[in-house]
Amino acid sequence: MVLKVSDRCDLCNGNAAAPILELPPHTIVRCTVCGLVYVTPRPALAELTGIYDEAYFRGTGPVGYRPDENYIGDDTRLDIFIERTVAVERYRRPPGVLVDVGCATGFALRAARDRGWDCLGIDVSEFAVNYAREHYGLNVLKGTLCEAAMPSESVDALTMWDLLEHVPSPRKECVEANRVLKLGGVLALATPDADCPCPSPEACDPAKADFWQAKPPEHLYYFSPATISRLLAETGFYVVNLTSYGPGDRRLGAMEVYALKVRTLPG
Repeated sequence: MVLKVSDRCDLCNGNAAAPILELPPHTIVRCTVCGLVYVTPRPALAELTGIYDEAYFRGTGPVGYRPDENYIGDDTRLDIFIERTVAVERYRRPPGVLVDVGCATGFALRAARDRGWDCLGIDVSEFAVNYAREHYGLNVLKGTLCEAAMPSESVDALTMWDLLEHVPSPRKECVEANRVLKLGGVLALATPDADCPCPSPEACDPAKADFWQAKPPEHLYYFSPATISRLLAETGFYVVNLTSYGPGDRRLGAMEVYALKVRTLPG
């Protein structure tokens, strides 16, 4: 069955999609033109921003981290962000300006600052921004990358760890990343891999049996290696490394992508 959807595909602008999973009031669909998986209806930014309050990070709200994850206090997460920063430095080394979009409480910024980067964080969560400032003395702005209105070609490395799946338009984020990055600058991101098979089908939520990664309204987009590579190519980037994580890694079900800005977009 193919549906005509009011929310056009953010990758190819198509409006025909095949339903994958119903989680009322949301439907997970796959674009019949390019294959991007996304949520419809798509919440507005103001509605999405309200999700990321203190309860989200402490695991006491209807969406977000689980209480047993101890997101804020789990400093073992720093190891992943140190590893990621080292990966960024294969392509661009400090000193330089590194911007982390969707910085949350600051794990990635702490890792980068300790390695000599001049860091700026951006996040829509007032709670996370205040926590990062007050507990770690980090330079963090509240808002979106577009709202930060940074000068063109002023950034050496820009990271979007677990961000693109949350935003109303990943294409808009990548276009703005292209504008603010210097030519040859690094864009690094992590996002769920829609192609990753469920590692434990017997333990899967029965309501999500047809698509175990589904997590609306928190996650709005589900990229595959093919669709994320297409998005980055169309927004001026060349993918130099893409890794998907399977069983045995705490990043199970995710992929990390490192790309270089190879052309400046017009306008």
